[in-house]
Amino acid sequence: MIKLNIGVPNFLYGPALNYLDEPRKEFEMSKFFALILAGASILVILAAGCSEAKTNDNTNPPASMPAISGHSLANTSWVLASYGDPANLNTVIAGTKITLAFNAASDHASGNGGVNGYGGDVTRTDNQISFTQIIHTEMASVNQTINVQENTYFQLLAGSQNVEFGNGSLTIHCQGGQVLNFIAA
Repeated sequence: MIKLNIGVPNFLYGPALNYLDEPRKEFEMSKFFALILAGASILVILAAGCSEAKTNDNTNPPASMPAISGHSLANTSWVLASYGDPANLNTVIAGTKITLAFNAASDHASGNGGVNGYGGDVTRTDNQISFTQIIHTEMASVNQTINVQENTYFQLLAGSQNVEFGNGSLTIHCQGGQVLNFIAA
């Protein structure tokens, strides 16, 4: 049995806490971790009870994501095919997958940049689109070229200006004349 010597505050002493070896102030590790797990479980249950139930209504996209000629981004998913200068497009590096998904309920977009997951707010009026408050995890690939591709993607996404629909495709026009070309997932 592994024992951990720790100082225990006086308020923890009591007959209900029979796992405490009071004279030596030691916890048995298994009981200590069981107590931590029980506390974490209670927090998860409380957090779940406090969360607001949301419905997924696919029929009515919010006003900030209107349809353009019958096209809506609400509840759609896309995979990046190419990006950059339209005259000299970069294709996505083989073995990587950059995704973009729109959620109508929260005007939010999320996906994977090839290495890191990300999410951010979306504002769209007619063919104008912008992504704000983009956050992502902070991992890195051992392949530096993949890291550069992902950083370029995040920069272009943050500079989004207009959106254009094709047959199963989505093009986002960005600052500096750059584009992000997606195909439906």
